Amino acid sequence: MSIKQGREPYVGVGIESVAGTGVVAAKYLPFTSCSLRGMHEPMEDDAAKGVRDKVWGAVGGRQHGEGDIEAYVDAKNAPYLLYPALGSISSDTASGESTVYDHVITRKTTSTPKTLSIVYNDTQDTRKFTYATINTLELAVSDGLATISANILSKFPTTGTASLSITEERILAFKDYTIKFGSGSTGTAALSAANSASATKVNAFALRINNNAEAIYQSGNASTQAVTVSQFEVDGEYTLFYEGTTERAFYETLLDGSNAVRAMIITFTGDAIGLTHNETIKIEIPNFFIRERGVDTAIAGFITESPTFVATYDPTEAVTIRVTVTNLTASY
Repeated sequence: MSIKQGREPYVGVGIESVAGTGVVAAKYLPFTSCSLRGMHEPMEDDAAKGVRDKVWGAVGGRQHGEGDIEAYVDAKNAPYLLYPALGSISSDTASGESTVYDHVITRKTTSTPKTLSIVYNDTQDTRKFTYATINTLELAVSDGLATISANILSKFPTTGTASLSITEERILAFKDYTIKFGSGSTGTAALSAANSASATKVNAFALRINNNAEAIYQSGNASTQAVTVSQFEVDGEYTLFYEGTTERAFYETLLDGSNAVRAMIITFTGDAIGLTHNETIKIEIPNFFIRERGVDTAIAGFITESPTFVATYDPTEAVTIRVTVTNLTASY
């Protein structure tokens, strides 16, 4: 008997040039959990046949791949999930540098999520998931390490091959990020105000991207033939001590349309690289509103408020969300 530990599996990802056409893994991601698996839905014969017994057998049914990958956030590996989730990336050398790069990742009206080929070795088996589409992506941090979690839909897995190669990266935590808010007449003006504002101290932050993906089945094949995406949504929440009325006022007065556009900028800052830069992940949301705002008045604790926000498409910036990653990787 050879009993394996949970640290021994490994996951490799590669961004597909053509959706569903497998590619070799370009990066092996350190992960904290992975539940990728093939899903088979047998179709039962439960027709009435004169007895109380319900099931008389089954035939093969729909097949697809599904599961979650969660990892710690770092500036080198995060784009392997952020880029496929959003669909558009532009890479160039950072200002004044030759080996430092800025990668601007956006969701535009002309872009759809990119698909991945994922190989997952669970110690007993190596499976390859093609047409892997990020259905939802969540980035979260409270008072520990920041995590990024992707829910994935794909074609039914096949036998894969993998060659493990793990490199150590600088992971990011609560002490490495700031959040700033700003308002203005447009998303562009609000982002500019946020960029100049002082950071707001928060206790926790979470951001979710939802592509509303769905596996599509067609005649002649039990496996899903494609994974489509529907409406695009970005939301999240943040928690802070209840020390003023800013969030309450914004939540209440938005309803009558009197508020200006409000924006937020979340920046994770890591190690110094190149001449004058740091590894960074900068998330810009040019326009958002608060959908719900709870106040926790626990008698034994501190009073906190937890606004839940929804990001909206901003026509002046032509995005709902933009992520700029600065690192030493030339391209993705």
